[in-house]
Amino acid sequence: MPNATLDLTVLRDMPASLMVLDRDLCFVTASDMYLATVGRSLEDLIGRNVFEVFPEGEERRRPLEQSMRRALAGEGNAIERLPYAIPDPQDHSRMKESWWRCRHNPLKSPDGSIGHVVQITEDVTELVQAEEQKNAIAKELQHRVANLLGLVQVVARRTAGSAETLPTFLERFDGRMQSMARTHSYLIGTNWDRMSLGEVIARQLQHGHDELAAQMTIGGPEVLLGAREAQMLSMAIHELTTNSLKYGALKDAKGRLEVTWSAETGPGFTFRWIESGTDGAKPSGRSGFGSMILDSIVPGQLGGVANRTFGPDGLRYTLAVEKRSPPA
Repeated sequence: MPNATLDLTVLRDMPASLMVLDRDLCFVTASDMYLATVGRSLEDLIGRNVFEVFPEGEERRRPLEQSMRRALAGEGNAIERLPYAIPDPQDHSRMKESWWRCRHNPLKSPDGSIGHVVQITEDVTELVQAEEQKNAIAKELQHRVANLLGLVQVVARRTAGSAETLPTFLERFDGRMQSMARTHSYLIGTNWDRMSLGEVIARQLQHGHDELAAQMTIGGPEVLLGAREAQMLSMAIHELTTNSLKYGALKDAKGRLEVTWSAETGPGFTFRWIESGTDGAKPSGRSGFGSMILDSIVPGQLGGVANRTFGPDGLRYTLAVEKRSPPA
């Protein structure tokens, strides 16, 4: 008996989350690490059935009990992933949903009989959640790449259809692809599923145009966009910027550009692009793919309404999006 008592005392100091049950699956002892993991004292556990202390539904309890019974029959075994809720160690009135890795081994008595089962348990909740997030990101990226390739195909065909020469096509197509790439490069890491509206605007307007900063006024509240929304809006801003550099406010130093946005009731927002100082720039009268992007494709994809007008002082473009799915 002294040896058995000594062995159990040694188990208390084991650097593992470990507990010992008898053949009735009642607690005999547990390591300090186990007690810290479940937020219990040893006095609260000794002599009590493990499923009385930590009750769960039959579907979750059954594989755990079967694994323990197999160990009591002499077969060491393990459960790699088991969802099992326990009372929150910090607040026993709340249940905490967790995932566990459990190893069960028989503990033999001096006469060779198996009187106890030893469980070594590890909380793998964070690992499972990380894997689930990784799988979700992989699925989302697969979906996003498919959408992006489809968009590239549409842009290539439509750009080719409105370009008079190969050099013109290459110039327009390259500009549109670079615009999409700038937004896509930001949608990685912690930003994989969202991007602020202000960041989309800044990346498109400031890329290679730092010398024009004095002509621009940019501002608005925090509005988060999903990945698809960010890509679509970046296309619109690229077209507006390209046209402004060629024909509008950014063509020379006297022009002014004001880009603002506001958050509307609910998840909606309104984007405004106002040019001035252009001596009444007029549309060319030819509706190309760029016009289609601004007037139809982007508002259609975002579930919004676009309004593009040419006033006496320059272009005004408004995109009002009322209903949208908020980013995850």
